[in-house]
Amino acid sequence: MARTPTAKAAKAPKVPAGRPLHQHLSRNAIGGSAVVVVVTLLAAALATGRANAHVLTATALALIVAGAAATGVLVGWANGLYNGAADILKGEAVLDCRPGCHAEPDSDPWTPGVMWRSTATWALLVGVWAASGAALVAVALNGKRARLIVVFVALAGLAGLAAIVVDAIARHRGAHATRVLLATRPDPIGVRRRGWLQIAVPLGLGQLLVNAGMAWVLFHDYATHPAFGATGRVLTRSVALADVIVLVTLVAAIFGSVSAAWGATDAALGRVRLDDAVAQESSAKSPIGVQGLVYLGLLGLALGKVAGWLLPSSPSLLEVAVARGLLAGALAFLAAGAGYARGAVNGHAALPPVTDATDATDGAEAELAVASAGPGESP
Repeated sequence: MARTPTAKAAKAPKVPAGRPLHQHLSRNAIGGSAVVVVVTLLAAALATGRANAHVLTATALALIVAGAAATGVLVGWANGLYNGAADILKGEAVLDCRPGCHAEPDSDPWTPGVMWRSTATWALLVGVWAASGAALVAVALNGKRARLIVVFVALAGLAGLAAIVVDAIARHRGAHATRVLLATRPDPIGVRRRGWLQIAVPLGLGQLLVNAGMAWVLFHDYATHPAFGATGRVLTRSVALADVIVLVTLVAAIFGSVSAAWGATDAALGRVRLDDAVAQESSAKSPIGVQGLVYLGLLGLALGKVAGWLLPSSPSLLEVAVARGLLAGALAFLAAGAGYARGAVNGHAALPPVTDATDATDGAEAELAVASAGPGESP
């Protein structure tokens, strides 16, 4: 039987101490702005550092900004939905409206079809908007190439702003969907199916496409053969894989940690169940640790070595794009699947045990009361 809060929690529910949702979203947006500045500065430095003469063409600038904006949404939309649910479940925010208000979604936003269709729609809209803005920047450059400061401003003002807005919208939707989900209690699905098939596969495919595209952006103006490289940079195997350590570290850390939080939230919402109570055993006092990320990092480095063996010494741009895309996609798939399973198992173990059907019903009602309470109200 799935674990839910006990009747003890139902008899004495805690009064929400969180801020009203609109205030909570505003504070998150302000805090997220500082993160966006740091991330976009690093991205701009990486892009110009790998570019020929450390400057980007107008086309490369537009593609990098659009790609960064769309990439942020590929993870940011789902992450915002889960963070919005976690904000409500943890009592960090309380909803501004009563049950049945217009802000509540008509369908479950975490079902794979709805979640990934919304992700693709927002990624397309944001990518087009960011590319249009970057094109205006390119026109203002009037044929000149973009240096670090220009790339940074374009990334922060277009891709960064889009990430903040999408996160706020997704959090708002996830927060209100939490109340609906606690009231309806859909049938849970297995952790493996949810984690590997519905989460890891789309994320892996997305990273394959994104990193293959970014390889073209970074190396499209490199000479692909020494005979034609009298001036400028030459694309070699060592150049193409020079940042494998950075790529592996970022992919393993980001997808391993983010998906773990998604798994824990799904467990708290009752969306998933354990496939094997023995094999997926954990406890609140001894949860599954993050050491798996270290093993994934080592595996990623090994895969990078394999890519180096397979790539010729003077690869074509297509070969580099395929190699980098497959490396990032495979690692994102493994990190997301393993991370989600770890979070779901630990989240399930953290739930208080249920003793009978009455406890399960009362616990669900207590969660719903807390989620439905308005600012300053007792459930």
